[in-house]
Amino acid sequence: MPLISVKVIQNFFTEEQKTALVKELTDAFCHATLEAARPYIYVMVEEVPQGKWGLGGHPLPDPDFLVNDFVPMIEDAADAFVRAYGVTRRRPLGPAAAPPAGKR
Repeated sequence: MPLISVKVIQNFFTEEQKTALVKELTDAFCHATLEAARPYIYVMVEEVPQGKWGLGGHPLPDPDFLVNDFVPMIEDAADAFVRAYGVTRRRPLGPAAAPPAGKR
């Protein structure tokens, strides 16, 4: 029996949104596998208190990290993957990577 576990930030989503997650994740599983699985699919939406989760080794929420350090961390990781796997970067770095003003 499939078990789908989703962790979300506590008090971030409404009860209606969490209920929608249960339905939509069940539908997605059935679409990807088979409809006959529907009665056996368990979906658990678990709430995690703020400060009890993190990203890239940084406890969240940390707006300064998200605004100033997260993107450079991802760019550095992308550079490491380029070197390790010889993948060609399709998206340029720096200001050229940003969409023109008014196109965001």
